[in-house]
Amino acid sequence: MADPAGSAPIRFGVVGLISDHVWPLIEALRDVDGVQLVAVAEPRSQLRTRLAATIPGVAEYESHSDLFDSADVEAILVCVDNAAKTEVVPAALERGIAVYQDKPLAATGTQAATIADAVRTTGGTVMCAFHTAFDPLYDEVGDLIRGGLIGRVRFARGLAGHAGFQAMGVSAEFADWLTDVKRGGGGSFVDQAGYLLTTLTDYLGPAARVVGFGARDDDDLPEGIEDGTAALVEFESGALGSVDTRWGQVGPLPLKYSFHGTAGTLTCYHDRYQVVTSERTVLAGWSSVPAPAGLSGWRRDVEPRTSYAAEAEHFVAHLRSGRGLKRAVSAASALHVQQIIDAYYASLSSGAVAGV
Repeated sequence: MADPAGSAPIRFGVVGLISDHVWPLIEALRDVDGVQLVAVAEPRSQLRTRLAATIPGVAEYESHSDLFDSADVEAILVCVDNAAKTEVVPAALERGIAVYQDKPLAATGTQAATIADAVRTTGGTVMCAFHTAFDPLYDEVGDLIRGGLIGRVRFARGLAGHAGFQAMGVSAEFADWLTDVKRGGGGSFVDQAGYLLTTLTDYLGPAARVVGFGARDDDDLPEGIEDGTAALVEFESGALGSVDTRWGQVGPLPLKYSFHGTAGTLTCYHDRYQVVTSERTVLAGWSSVPAPAGLSGWRRDVEPRTSYAAEAEHFVAHLRSGRGLKRAVSAASALHVQQIIDAYYASLSSGAVAGV
């Protein structure tokens, strides 16, 4: 644990530079007061050189074990491929090093359980970077839904997608493992659905069953790598949900989430939230908008953001104060999300409903 008084800098290492998320995550960490990025472990010399050009004097290593043996670090940022996380993260925890890792927890549920078990046995820290858990109003909207603003939730949906590897400028190193089942775990679903499932399970509780569908529209993708998905999810609460993801989304998504309850509907767009409810309540900070007779309408505009900065600040604040991590980015939550992803792929393979 870092100095609770906050007087000493927190020394960070970076393990892996083959997720394109690593560069904005490094920038976000360096913007937090009292963070020193002192070491990097990455076998590809050209990526180490790129980082060293940004952070002169950073110590360079080819492996995480070399970094752990030689560098004095209190925390690491992990951006290796999904399967390799099971080698890096438990080893760090055993040495008392806190871990901030890119999402998802691993490539499979079994691998994710290895990491979650290591957290339990060592008492260490792992934060899984589902960045959307730090979106504007994330906590407030969750409180409103759990508090009954729209009644009992009957159905929820989440959508995610991007324009595709070429259009997004995805690096070759990143694309190589994102399209390798053993290293990544699958295709679009394991890559993107975790954001959606983190939110849905945080707001609605655990999932129980999944049925999944997938398509491969890009002929250049390897067999077994899907670039379009749809999943139906049954939650233990009885609520139903749908999740769909896409590599190759053309134009903006119409919305991010919608929640449909017995007393109303709450919709999350990229730049605003809207509520229609039969509940007679006033939402502080929200604007009243027209609604059908007998209902009240509310709207809250937000500034879209990636949320990397808020996420990095949350992790560093945890190291400084010992304050608990958000449930949504804990290893326990990320393990359940990974188990839902496993159920999706089991259903996709069998053509049947799969239990979580």
